[in-house]
Amino acid sequence: MNTRSKATKHGSRNIYKGVAIRKDLRLAIYLRDDFRCLYCLTDLRDAAPSDISLDHLTCQSDGGSNEPSNLVTACRHCNCSRGDKPLARFAGKETRDHIRRNTRRAIGKYRTMAKALIAGRTGGEYESK
Repeated sequence: MNTRSKATKHGSRNIYKGVAIRKDLRLAIYLRDDFRCLYCLTDLRDAAPSDISLDHLTCQSDGGSNEPSNLVTACRHCNCSRGDKPLARFAGKETRDHIRRNTRRAIGKYRTMAKALIAGRTGGEYESK
């Protein structure tokens, strides 16, 4: 019997098929996006972990990747509302321009900072390590 078709311990029948995004990359993208939903600009700094997510600009099923340029910070409401709609149908031109500017930022310094934060280093320590 195929155990993958049965419900998981959380009750969902959906099986995650993508590649997990590393913690440091996830945090780096949140930092790059200033912990704001790039769709509605809600500040997510004090949000519950379940209310902050990453959204793929191009869905993985449409060939999108887990590259930082294809991932944006999104609140749960916007991520669920967008679903699999193309970005142009979900967001206006100003929002798309803002997203484009944000995703063009180099991720390196944010990833270094994320790794330092995960390791428990704070302040300027991450720059010298």
